[in-house]
Amino acid sequence: MRRIAVTTATIAIAATGLTACTDAQAYCVDLAGYAASATNVDPAKPADYVKILDDAKKLRDSAPDEVKDDWKVIVGFAEKAQKAGKNEVELARLAKQLGPVTSAYKAIATQAKDSCKVDVPKLN
Repeated sequence: MRRIAVTTATIAIAATGLTACTDAQAYCVDLAGYAASATNVDPAKPADYVKILDDAKKLRDSAPDEVKDDWKVIVGFAEKAQKAGKNEVELARLAKQLGPVTSAYKAIATQAKDSCKVDVPKLN
């Protein structure tokens, strides 16, 4: 009876560890996919952020705590760009708000390189 309890406890602890590892691995795999698709995004053009919106939302939701807020900044900006559509005045306003987006992206890029060994496209 004691052996069964110890075995059950060991399996439960191992499963918890696997879940955390799987979440991190899933984020890294998604991040690698994002990196491949984001190569055609010009960071100086707010309209281009719409191209990465779906991937950015997925990454925001699965990101580790250290970059979750950074992904929120990226998604928020991409949603504003989507709402602006082709309105050149709104897009010009958004272009002036790139500072926080650039900072968030740099934090994501650093974490991606350090934790996932993924190179995300550089901002120019």
